[in-house]
Amino acid sequence: MVWVMSSPRHPGALPEVAFMTVAANLKIEENPFARKLGIKEWQGRPFIPPKPEEYLIDELIPANALVSLQAGNVFGKTTLATQLAMSVAFGLPFLDRYSCLQPGKVLYINARDTDEDSHRRFKRLVREWTSIPGLSSRIDEHMDNFTHISLFDECFGVTPHLVDVSGSMTKTYTYLHQFSEYFKCKLIILDPVEDFFPDNLKNISELYLKLRQIKSTVLLVADHSRNEAFHKVEVGMSIVEGGLRIHSDYVGRRDVGMAMGAGIWFPTV
Repeated sequence: MVWVMSSPRHPGALPEVAFMTVAANLKIEENPFARKLGIKEWQGRPFIPPKPEEYLIDELIPANALVSLQAGNVFGKTTLATQLAMSVAFGLPFLDRYSCLQPGKVLYINARDTDEDSHRRFKRLVREWTSIPGLSSRIDEHMDNFTHISLFDECFGVTPHLVDVSGSMTKTYTYLHQFSEYFKCKLIILDPVEDFFPDNLKNISELYLKLRQIKSTVLLVADHSRNEAFHKVEVGMSIVEGGLRIHSDYVGRRDVGMAMGAGIWFPTV
């Protein structure tokens, strides 16, 4: 039972006199908060980072993790997310430097770009990704590994929202979850993440709970540089001047040099 002093915000609360009586008779041993005194349990609980072989992208992105991607005044988030998707789908090194350790199925759901916009971006990357010999042949061999859904101009009879205002699952989430489970997706990308939950969602933690039920790495691409959607991810990536800044719960901060050229991100020293 929770006792709250009477106030306009809590019309069913105990009157102040009754509250004081209950508080006076409550023994500290009966207070559940007191049983959580201190951080002894935290200190004794080990923090276990992923093993090297448990990474999706070597050194950077663990498998089955929540990952964010944002940028300040720098363009190119969706291009970088597409490069990551292609790395996983076709077994290519991310930014020509970091091996994909678990290649496989990728589902990219874009809520704003048209299918034609995304098709042009994909073709541009294939053309400019010159560091990979025989890329077109590799794509032909694994073309079913990369699925791109545009919710902007393809009619699926659903909205992008994965949860409603109460935090309950939507039909869109059901489609996503079943697709991921059936095809055993290695990576799911939501772009931009702001379009996948309602503005008046009571608690964004509900979205996280649903996403963590999906056995896949989930990349949340942000439209805004400051977003509550990034407060609870394991790996946060930011495109900054001169490269990619990564903040990881497991390895701390890391800066990766990269630059945009001819519509593709390429590594720098």
